[in-house]
Amino acid sequence: MVNKLISTVLLGSALASPVALAATDCHVIYDAGSSGTRLYIYEQQAGSWLSHEGPKVGALADPVRGVRGKTWQDAPAVTEEVVAALEAVRKDGPLKGGKPEWQAFDWKQQCHLQSASVLATAGMRIAEQENRERANQLWEMLAARLSKEVGAGVKVDTRTLTGFEEGLYAWLALRDKQSSNHYGIAEMGGASAQVTFPCDDCDNSHNAVRTVLVKGQPVKMYSYSFLGLGQDEAPKTLTAKAAVPADCAYNVGATQSGWKPSACGEEIHLSDSEGLKDPYNFADGKQGTHNQPPVAQQGPKQWFLTGAFAYMQPTDIASCCEDGAQYFNQASSCFSSVYRVKYLDTLQVPDTADKADVSWTAGANICGATGCLSEAKSAPICRWSDQGCL
Repeated sequence: MVNKLISTVLLGSALASPVALAATDCHVIYDAGSSGTRLYIYEQQAGSWLSHEGPKVGALADPVRGVRGKTWQDAPAVTEEVVAALEAVRKDGPLKGGKPEWQAFDWKQQCHLQSASVLATAGMRIAEQENRERANQLWEMLAARLSKEVGAGVKVDTRTLTGFEEGLYAWLALRDKQSSNHYGIAEMGGASAQVTFPCDDCDNSHNAVRTVLVKGQPVKMYSYSFLGLGQDEAPKTLTAKAAVPADCAYNVGATQSGWKPSACGEEIHLSDSEGLKDPYNFADGKQGTHNQPPVAQQGPKQWFLTGAFAYMQPTDIASCCEDGAQYFNQASSCFSSVYRVKYLDTLQVPDTADKADVSWTAGANICGATGCLSEAKSAPICRWSDQGCL
């Protein structure tokens, strides 16, 4: 009778405890972007990955850069806010439009956490340019706090992605939905723009070319990030007065008779005889360089538009420049609408290409799980710094 009772209690405990049944691995990846930091948790299920999206909190770079009302004194609070998202995701988010902002996922009970990464993109690249010492302190502070939160035995990684990685991870995120490798992506962010595609004939000496493993097979990839060509930074880096020109102002067509998109396009100085401008990256110890990805010569026939490009509509220019429609980032919306089309035309990627809404964090998770960069023999290149990677 006692043995039967013990067995019943143990069985009841096993059924009540998700830990007893869980055998799946999970990986935490934060997308620390220029406008905010988003939490993702990837759960392994039957050979694939299930994504759990969590809260979006403040941009990690803000206290380093002193922007959006933050100062360096806010660094501990911003760090705490990022880590606190891990606790917040264990419960449903607040209601928005009648639905929770995120669905609860209790990672402490539902899976075995293997790693936790905070990976930053272009906003932190600029922050590291502006104040390398403070950026380094922030990373150390975050690593210590995150390690404490997830506990011993969980691998923690806090750093800024290289441009090669950012483009590659977005490409890999899309690869699971494609039947082959024969496509490229053009991605637009707030501070940078990436172009990535397989390139068998690319010169191995070019530092944007690396061999990576894709589904276990070596593939030579071209991946480059233009720092300063993101749609939020472009008005500062590509115009004569480092601001939205009058010919690119919101609803300009309502006040300028005969206005045409070309009037705005002529104010955007995107390229010259040396290629596309790369305003913030370094070359030969000097900030500001050029690069012309070999899209026309060696690029694939099929392209996908990701990032901000994924939300482009053929009516954007008319809506923002002539019709006065309400739009995201309204003051710069006409400029951005014209700029996105001009950038793709200069890159020689069709603006009519298929769109794909993907998160590069999914590709980062795939890469980590498969060792995709194990074939890349050379060291990472942090073009945004003349002092190398932190």
